[in-house]
Formats: sequence, structure tokens, C-alpha cells
Amino acid sequence: MCNKHKILTTNMVSEFLPKRDDYANKYDFGHTLIIAGSKSYTGAPVMAVLGCLSVGCGIVSLCVPESIYALTVPRVPPETIVFAVASTPNGSIAVKSVEVVIEYIINRKVTTICIGCGLGTEDETKLFVNNLLNLIYNPHSKISEKKIFTVIDADGINLLDIEDKQITSLKSQHYQVILTPHLGEYSRLVKLTSVDKNFDYCSEILQFSKINKLVTVLKGPITIISDGEHIFHAGSPNSALAKGGSGDVLSGIISGLVFQIEKYNNTLVKYHTVLKSALLSVYLHSKSASVAEKEKTKFSVLATDIVKYIPEVIKKLFYDTVKR
Repeated sequence: MCNKHKILTTNMVSEFLPKRDDYANKYDFGHTLIIAGSKSYTGAPVMAVLGCLSVGCGIVSLCVPESIYALTVPRVPPETIVFAVASTPNGSIAVKSVEVVIEYIINRKVTTICIGCGLGTEDETKLFVNNLLNLIYNPHSKISEKKIFTVIDADGINLLDIEDKQITSLKSQHYQVILTPHLGEYSRLVKLTSVDKNFDYCSEILQFSKINKLVTVLKGPITIISDGEHIFHAGSPNSALAKGGSGDVLSGIISGLVFQIEKYNNTLVKYHTVLKSALLSVYLHSKSASVAEKEKTKFSVLATDIVKYIPEVIKKLFYDTVKR
């Protein structure tokens, strides 16, 4: 690790909490479209939705392959809008679904996309992910006038096309994207082959984020967050988070907050919206796990338990901010 980092603190992230306007409507708090799931991974979309709803997102839509639509609808909260797109024979999202998703983004005023949780790694789904991102961030496409934030997680990261550490479908965007890989996903993405315990992930993530003009959240015992200029270490190790689904919840939290922070956070700290969103979300996620652990122990905390304690953490953060 390097010595350039700052430590994520309560005082720091409290500055990023978006202000709620009681005269606003649901569109003012963002519309997040979560694109997730496959026949092999039916729980990931549900956990991403739960994370997103828990932080005040105005509208949450969920796009799943038709192979799991009937299974998914009863499992998500009734506040969720669920729609299906074409599946591959193996039950993942088919490439011909790109145009349907683009039309949905335009017609339903989507502000944020969360893509990748449980998508699977079929070749056709790889084409879907890269073609979709190419269209969203192509300055000449019909969607280019809209400012769309994107959170890319899990298989979404595994499916990205990359050359010399630059993600080809994101070349035209400028700090509208947050990547949330764990160590294994990041190593596969950039083809790191020889990494030992002394490897300088700090400098690595700084460089990668700068090249791609995005924010990277490198998940691990000590999570590293960087926009290529600033770098932060988050929290202390907590094995309660070392459970399947906790990353899906984090992706949902980030995607639920980013538009709210863009619109309602006026802090004097001049960080990119995507960096503020990542920092606040990682804090909420970590603190919620710590609260859950006190009641359930590190052994028994599930990813869905993290969601249950987010309101408690937000409430404390909000009232601490008011007192100051």
C-alpha cells in the first residue's frame, strides 16, 4: 500500500449526504435501472434492488432476462418496476435486447444504470454489455444528450472489452462511471498475473482510474476508492461482509445515491459526483454491516441484513450533521 491515501471518516461522508427536498417528486430523486440476473444467478438482482431502494432513490426499475422474470417478480419489493428482455438459450440477456433497453432509458427518464450483478459471462451477454455502454456514451448516439451515470459490478466488469487498461466502451465518458470490482475481478480485467501481498494496489488504482476517467471501488478487507486524483481507504476489515451478495447490495446503494448527490449535494468539497457517491455508499455499507454484526455476529450476518440497518446508519449520520 502507498502513503497517499486518506481515511474515510464520518465527518467526511456526512458532507456528501444529499438534502431531501420535501417539495420534490419521485423523478427529482432519480430513476435507476438495474440490469441484472441470469438463470444461474437469480438472487443478485433482488439484492441490488434492495440496496437501491434503501437510500431513497425515486424510482427503481429492474431489467432481467425473460428466463427468470416469473421467478424474480415475487421476490422484489412491490415498489420495483420489473420488465423482461430476450434471453439466450442458456438464460442470460441476449444481445438483441440493447435497443429495447435504450428505448426504456429514453422514454422512462432513467438517470442511472446499475449493470452486472449476476449477468453471467456468455459471449452474447458480453456483446450486450459492451454495445449498450458504447451507445450510452457515444457522443453521436440518440441518447448522448442525457447525462447517464453507470455503476458496473461483478459480471459486468468481467465482460468489459479493454485495451492497454482502457475500457473501450467508456472512452467518451468523463466521470460518469463507477466500477466496483473485488481483487479477483480487477486482476482479470487488467490481466494482472503476478500479485503478492506487497503489490501496490494504491498506485495501480490511481493510474487505472485516471486513464479511464472514472471512479474505482476496489473491494477487499480494506476497500480502496479512487478517481485517479484522490485515493481513500475505507473502514476496517469485517468478515461479516465476506458473504455472497454483499457486493450486489453495495452496487444498489451507489446507484441509488449518485443522482441524488448530483442534484442535492452542495458541499464545498470539489469532488466529482461519482466519487462522493462511492465514498458515502461504501461508508453506509460498512457501518450497516458493523451494526448488524453486533446483533447477529460476523458468522450470521447476511447480505440482506446490511439493507435492514442502513436506515439506522443514515439517521445517525443525518442527525450528527444537523447537530454540527
